[in-house]
This record gives sequence, C-alpha cells and structure tokens, in this order.
Amino acid sequence: MNSQNEEQAVTTEKTTAATAVSATVSSRNNGRIKTPSNFIGRHRLQAAISHLDQQIQYIQSELDDLDTIGGPSTVCNEIISGIESVPDPLLPMTKGPVDVNWERWFGGASSSRSHRRWI
Repeated sequence: MNSQNEEQAVTTEKTTAATAVSATVSSRNNGRIKTPSNFIGRHRLQAAISHLDQQIQYIQSELDDLDTIGGPSTVCNEIISGIESVPDPLLPMTKGPVDVNWERWFGGASSSRSHRRWI
C-alpha cells in the first residue's frame, strides 16, 4: 500500500516537472523565449528530479527494511510494561488540592470584599 502511494507521488512529481519543461518549451514565440515568473532552468529541474528520485529510493529501502524486521522482542515488551506500571513521580497522586494554604491563597472567598484575588 505504501509503495502505491510512493509510486503515485513519483508519477505526480515527474508529471509536474514535465509540465514545467513543456510550458517553457511551448512558450517560444518567433524565436524568442517567454520566461515565466517561476522559470527554472532545465538542468536545475533535472537535478531536482534526480534528487527527489534518490530520496524516494532511500525511503523505499528504509520501508523495505522495516517490513523485514519482526515485532518487538520480549525484552522490549517487558521494559514497556514495567515503565507503564510505575506511576509518574511528577504527577500528583491525590485528586484534591495538595496544600490547603495554596488553595486558600489562590482560591479565596470570592464573595468577600476584603479578600480580593491578586492573580
């Protein structure tokens, strides 16, 4: 499925490049070349296409390597289950306020005029 998407991407990129080249060639009029505002030289365009082809081949080889690699080993599964079973030390364990004074300071009584919130 991934290879089909990549083939479509390659086809789209080559079609776009061919369209740009044909637009440049077809824009000749009476021996003069009309250069569009986004003019890219033929050699530069060919270099960009070859660079994209190299990147696609590299990604394709990486995907093929990933397909041949099996699932995670038992050691990885044990590590993951061990990490997930231990609670995070930075997250509080209680559901309510940890410090009552903290809650009193920032929560405050909103109905009282003498106890205005500063924050």
